[in-house]
Amino acid sequence: MILEFLQPDPSLLDGMTVLLRAGQYATSLGAAGIGLFLACFGHRLDAPGLAHLRRWLLGAALAGIAVSLLGLLLRGFILSGNEAWFDGAVWRAMMVSRIGDAFWLRSAGLALLALAALPWPVAPALTAMGALMATASYAAMGHSTLYRPRQELSALVTLHLLTVGFWIGSLPLLMRAARQGEAALIAAWSRAALAMVAVVVLAGGIAAILLVPRWSLLFAAWYGWGLIAKLLLVFGLIALAAWHRLRLTPALGSGGEAARQRLARSIQGEAVLALLIFWAAAEMVSVHPLDAGHRIAP
Repeated sequence: MILEFLQPDPSLLDGMTVLLRAGQYATSLGAAGIGLFLACFGHRLDAPGLAHLRRWLLGAALAGIAVSLLGLLLRGFILSGNEAWFDGAVWRAMMVSRIGDAFWLRSAGLALLALAALPWPVAPALTAMGALMATASYAAMGHSTLYRPRQELSALVTLHLLTVGFWIGSLPLLMRAARQGEAALIAAWSRAALAMVAVVVLAGGIAAILLVPRWSLLFAAWYGWGLIAKLLLVFGLIALAAWHRLRLTPALGSGGEAARQRLARSIQGEAVLALLIFWAAAEMVSVHPLDAGHRIAP
């Protein structure tokens, strides 16, 4: 929204799509992450904890479908020239394009995640498939489809978002674990977080280099400024996570109620940073990187 209103002829509707996109990231990637948390750490939870996790998973998945549908309706309205919600020609063209591909892939993945919230023996398999489909939908359209090497960029984007979703989706569950004093669960997640940080940085960094091959281009377009803002927020998120692992989590076992609340509040701060990262990412994809001679035809 910020970058839209810095353009010569800003559009309120286009600005609204940025906010919807940020909400879509938060809900759909959050649902994917909660599902992966269920698959990886569900066996460590007691019955109330498992019920809490499933409620979060169902809520995030349904919210993701609702926000995706709202975003699709808004996009259809914009593409029809802001004149008709139900222009058949526009909708037919849109639903057979990458926009439609991404919507159906994401919706199917979120539907699988919603089904995984039920206590079924196949829930881990559903969460894995649903999380992969929901995150891969973001590689079905956008910058990764416009620049070479296309397949590698799509794979990097999917891997990056899958890991980001796992990290961010775990935060509300970790807040509950902190308040309950579940030090073993948080410590286990923190060990996995080391690999997550490496994947997020490497996959995201390589994708950024492929999209912006020269550092001088970072300051030549709004995309570069959005990328810088996102990177600063990511580094802040990593620093806060390191503080949790090195200082707050070890104190959880012997620090009593004060230590529990301190860690829970710090995780809340991590969640706020995560929402800002989603906003920065939504701002980035609302503009294009500079054409460096490696754009390919849609």
